Amino acid sequence: MQKSKIVFNSIMAIAQVVIVGVVYLVLYKYLLNTIGIELLGVWSLIIASTSLALIANFGISTSIIKFVATYHARSDIESLKKLLFTSSVFIILTYSFISIVLLFLGNSILPYFIEPKYLSIALEILPFSLISLIINALGGVISSSLDGIQKNYIKSYILSFTAVLLFLLSVLLTPNYGLKGLVFAQIAQGIVVLIASLFFLNNYLQGVVSLRWNWSKKLFKEIINYGLKMQALSIMQMSFEPITKGLLSKFGGLSMVGYYEMASRLVTQLRSLIVSANQVVIPVVAGAKETNEGYVKELYIKSFSIVLFFDILLITGVIIFAPLVSYLWIGKLIPFFVFVVILNSVVVFINILSNPAYFSYLGEGKLNWLIYSYFAISILNPLLGFLLGSVYNGYGVVIAWNVSFLVSSIIILQSYHKLNSIALKTVLGKQDFVFICVASPLASFGCLSLYRYLLNYTVDFIFITIFTLCFIVFVALLIKNKNFKTLLQHAKQIVARK
Repeated sequence: MQKSKIVFNSIMAIAQVVIVGVVYLVLYKYLLNTIGIELLGVWSLIIASTSLALIANFGISTSIIKFVATYHARSDIESLKKLLFTSSVFIILTYSFISIVLLFLGNSILPYFIEPKYLSIALEILPFSLISLIINALGGVISSSLDGIQKNYIKSYILSFTAVLLFLLSVLLTPNYGLKGLVFAQIAQGIVVLIASLFFLNNYLQGVVSLRWNWSKKLFKEIINYGLKMQALSIMQMSFEPITKGLLSKFGGLSMVGYYEMASRLVTQLRSLIVSANQVVIPVVAGAKETNEGYVKELYIKSFSIVLFFDILLITGVIIFAPLVSYLWIGKLIPFFVFVVILNSVVVFINILSNPAYFSYLGEGKLNWLIYSYFAISILNPLLGFLLGSVYNGYGVVIAWNVSFLVSSIIILQSYHKLNSIALKTVLGKQDFVFICVASPLASFGCLSLYRYLLNYTVDFIFITIFTLCFIVFVALLIKNKNFKTLLQHAKQIVARK
């Protein structure tokens, strides 16, 4: 029963990512054609700037999953009521305070990153972006509670529907209100997520949602004690995107910020196909810590094997089709866009492999190594970004971010294996290693062949020959892969039931 629940939640998480990804793909294409790449860059910088309000989160949005899972495993409904109320009140108050501070600081901060001719537009949408942030923060707490009771699929339904709603409202409002219309659409999306999450949570946990004052000092301390470490992660994490985009704007201009936003969004959304499916193990691990601790290591090894298989398929495909995506999405071949997609994808390959360890750390409540890994990014990203950006402009900034992200991912992966006595050969077999070795030239020559053809319509037969040979070997290895066989077996069982 537990296994089927994890599988179903994982499938719905993947479906959600696909739907949201397609929506954003179409939305960015629409915005590119209607408001242009510079205003898209302005919007991206405002979103990054308002994310500084995450300082008010104290790690609650993530830690709520663990606490809800723990109290739900104990069948302690009263504590769940107090936990939900206490977390919600705290989020509303702290986010509101920080947003007011950011609103007053906007006139001083934004001129450093936004060109003068776009500054008035940025300042105009800033208050509405902060309102959207507060609503989304509260909605994040409530929807994460659905994850905690392993109703992840309900959250997936909600986020998928509201993503479509965001696109429709953006198309409706942007022509008349410009960027402000886009932010209005985000506010409406956040409100719907909040109301729907409250409805379904109360439906599965009768009476858990109440306006009656139910503050718990004891639970608040418990949340904060755990949340302080999560907050340390949040504070560092919230600096990653603003620093990268700020340096990009300084050394490359708003156009580079816009193209980076599109490229990084593409890779991040595709990464979420695997990460979101893997994330459902957090409440499972938290519950296992209460009932069957030996299951945690077993779950990690199984998760890693499955994640590796899909990671190879995903990143290989992304790299091969990066030039084609640029041509179809933007309307022309943009070398910087293709560069960002490829480099981000290579590093994301390692990062995805570190995610089973990351989510196991969260589920077990062991956060020290996650803090160390984020601290590495916090130091390396601005330092390398400034140094490399000064020499190689926007390309240097992107390289700096990816080096930082790679170091962080390796720290998480290596530390978890060492702490749990997991040898590399336990999770990375000979078959997996050969699969990676074949996928690498397949992705490289596939990408190069497409790039050269789209650049000047020339066909490089040497590249295509190497690509074809690698593809044949790749398919042969895919068919022999144990995870592919298991997936095929499950598919046949589903078809047989119908």
